Amino acid sequence: MAATPRARTTTKAAPTGGKASAKKATPTKRGSGKAPVDDHAKSASGRKSIDDTAGRAAAAAYGEQVSFARGKRPSDKLSKAELVQMYRTMVLARRFEELVIDQYREGNLPGFVHVAIGQEAIASGVGHALGDDDFIGSTHRAHAHIIARGSNVEHLMAEMMGRITGVCQGKGGSMHMADMSRNVVGANGVVGSGAPMMTGVALAQKELKTGNVAVAFYGDGASSQGNVHEGMNLAQIWQLPILFILENNRYAESTPTWQTVPVDDLTVRGAAFGMKTFAVDGNDVLAVYDTTAVAAEYARAGNGPVYIVAETKRLSGHYVGDAEVYRPKGEAKAARQTDPIPAFRAQLLERKVPERDLKAVEAEVEETMERAVEAALAADFPPAEDAMKHVYAEYPYPGPVLGL
Repeated sequence: MAATPRARTTTKAAPTGGKASAKKATPTKRGSGKAPVDDHAKSASGRKSIDDTAGRAAAAAYGEQVSFARGKRPSDKLSKAELVQMYRTMVLARRFEELVIDQYREGNLPGFVHVAIGQEAIASGVGHALGDDDFIGSTHRAHAHIIARGSNVEHLMAEMMGRITGVCQGKGGSMHMADMSRNVVGANGVVGSGAPMMTGVALAQKELKTGNVAVAFYGDGASSQGNVHEGMNLAQIWQLPILFILENNRYAESTPTWQTVPVDDLTVRGAAFGMKTFAVDGNDVLAVYDTTAVAAEYARAGNGPVYIVAETKRLSGHYVGDAEVYRPKGEAKAARQTDPIPAFRAQLLERKVPERDLKAVEAEVEETMERAVEAALAADFPPAEDAMKHVYAEYPYPGPVLGL
């Protein structure tokens, strides 16, 4: 079942100047024979060759927190039905990936599979804050992003299994699926490639005067890629309508952020480009929604790009089957305390959403995903004679082209 279409946000409230603070952690001693307590969070300032004073000073001007007077947040205007729909998106994304793991282990999914379990609040918050005509470009961990844009999960599951009924006729698989019917330009196995790709999409929207925005998702590891910085640089020079959304789950594959990034606070990277920058709790779906709504309106109005750093936690390995031996002992268990789905469920109950409504959503999602798996398993593989189809451009091109 496709998600209910989202209306474009038109809120005109301006963000206040609350600031994000750089987090510090005590460096872990090596060679003690004991498992480190929080190795991934080691402070960059603990390395003698790095002086992060300037970076933290820049953070005082960057990394704003979106805040409003009580009752004035964009999310305060959402109906209970809309809030429940956001919850459904999160539950659907989680159940989709849980079943993807099961099917992979049963040998029904080819290739590598990367899941974003624990990061559903970012996908749902962003997806529901955008307009239907806006565009997204994702990463190799894309399922939740695409589901949040309303793509049909039966077609997505079939794509995962390489079946002809898949959203890309079984040729994209987990890391390269796209859905132009929902303006999902594509997932990508090349780290950080979504940033320059979506910069091009944003340029097209500006030239065509569509009023649409583009969104580029990427992770903390990709934030050090040159192509990401090139995309951000051009977007700022040309004042393009694009949101760069960094999902900071603290790991680039198995490498903790502190080993690859010389600053404690990734929002300071917006300072290099003079870019409007927000920091947000990526496990709080309504905070993500509010931040995205403000950022999208800012970009849509012609003010240029916005850089958003969403702090989150990956509750699974880098790939399905990852033994996660690089995680400090107890870290994975502790991370589950911030699982965004039960947190949002509790918040909805506090807002007087009946629990029976939430249980109905959970049951409906389970039925939807059971049908999706059954349909995918029953579908055919693409015929051999189609192996070279879609490799080269077709003229005239039969599909939609960036709003044309």
